[in-house]
Amino acid sequence: MIQADTIIYDAKKIADYQHDSRFDYLSQLDLPDYSWFDLLSLWFNRLINSIFRGRFEQYITTPLMIIIFLLLLSTIIYFLYKKRPELFTRSKKTASLAYSIEEENIHQINFDKEIASALQSRDYRLAIRLLYLQTLRFFSDNQLIDWQIHKTPTEYLYELTNKEMRQPFRVFTNHFLHVRYGNYPASSELYETMLSLQASIKQIKKGEPV
Repeated sequence: MIQADTIIYDAKKIADYQHDSRFDYLSQLDLPDYSWFDLLSLWFNRLINSIFRGRFEQYITTPLMIIIFLLLLSTIIYFLYKKRPELFTRSKKTASLAYSIEEENIHQINFDKEIASALQSRDYRLAIRLLYLQTLRFFSDNQLIDWQIHKTPTEYLYELTNKEMRQPFRVFTNHFLHVRYGNYPASSELYETMLSLQASIKQIKKGEPV
């Protein structure tokens, strides 16, 4: 009868193996600690090399990736500026303007008198500002907005629920913001354009054809 082989457990040898780095197989499975930029750079590098068949080195693709990222960022900022110019307006007040939206009570201004005075002196920046405040007064008097001294132009735009009025008022507000905060030139032509928009808004309220 052949005696079967038995496995003898040698605790000392097992302990020696466990402390021997040559048998530390798990350490070979650890992934390097890459940052998100490193991973993106590696992916972009493989993509470029696959397109150009390895003719681009990593020291070329990394700057190229940065340039593409900056171009994308610039494009996003450009479209944001086109859609929401008020996000890029400056908070600094213009000293030449007599009235401040943040400080002036629209119910205490004689708009007809003040606008006529601004037009007579050819101060179109002030005339446009007063025209905007006068429009807010119109909305407030007709319970279309809840005028508060601390609110911003954008808040009034989204507060206006009448969809027919909102579109011309959006254009009207953008003209005002460009002049008020964006240092766009104020002219008699722009004033007349905004005056026409104001008239359109009032006609919609009266139910008359625009």
